[in-house]
Amino acid sequence: MTTAEKLRDGSGHDKVTEKRMAELLGTTPKALQRKRERNVIPDHVWSKIDGRIMYSIWRYDEWLETQWGCPQELSLSQKAPPSDNRKKKNSSATILPSRKNCIEPQKNRLYILK
Repeated sequence: MTTAEKLRDGSGHDKVTEKRMAELLGTTPKALQRKRERNVIPDHVWSKIDGRIMYSIWRYDEWLETQWGCPQELSLSQKAPPSDNRKKKNSSATILPSRKNCIEPQKNRLYILK
């Protein structure tokens, strides 16, 4: 379930406070603060408005999807066909692709010394 689906309280708001975002993600506001400071969560996902940190749930979900290294055809968002193993004794198991094949090599980092 995405963070946006957890928010379906009828309000339709995309922007939430850091405290509410932490609740939705199952973490603490302090952990989110540290991730912002270390640039783990990019700037376009959150914004400081009137001294308060606000998160865009939609942008967070979009950013999170970019963190997966698998090609689109191996996405977990695709639903597997339902199987009913109770009716068939000799049902064959579906073999899913391994995540080992999905790992992309890390890009070389460029450091600029001033």
